[in-house]
Amino acid sequence: MTRADIDLLLARHQEAFASRSAAALTAGHTGGGTFYSPAVGTVTGHEEIRKVYDYWLRAFPDMDFTWGAPIVEGQRVALFWHFGGTIADQFFGDVRPGTRVLFDGAAEYLVSPEGIVSARHLFDFTGALVAAGALKIKPV
Repeated sequence: MTRADIDLLLARHQEAFASRSAAALTAGHTGGGTFYSPAVGTVTGHEEIRKVYDYWLRAFPDMDFTWGAPIVEGQRVALFWHFGGTIADQFFGDVRPGTRVLFDGAAEYLVSPEGIVSARHLFDFTGALVAAGALKIKPV
């Protein structure tokens, strides 16, 4: 893949996030692809990847997921992203609907002409749970 091909794939993936469509997001992955995040571990294949997107889009129907300029080396892509969304549904426990949750993370994608072969997202999942109200912490 050329850099232009990769930039186009990423632009389509960003458009899929903006559309808030789990089907569109899933379509950007290869059929046997993998998706990792600290929230779900590793899942494989379109059906499981779509479940992840569906879950997050139900929890945050106004989800905003953006990233800066990617770092591309061959078929590997690294990027730093920002997540924002307002809780509207279940999110890993009892939450406070209407709460705005913001956090940053990073991702590594392995891409091919068929799409995203693997996606690996890293972020402070515990912090996201605390912000959402799903995890309580005791003040010191």
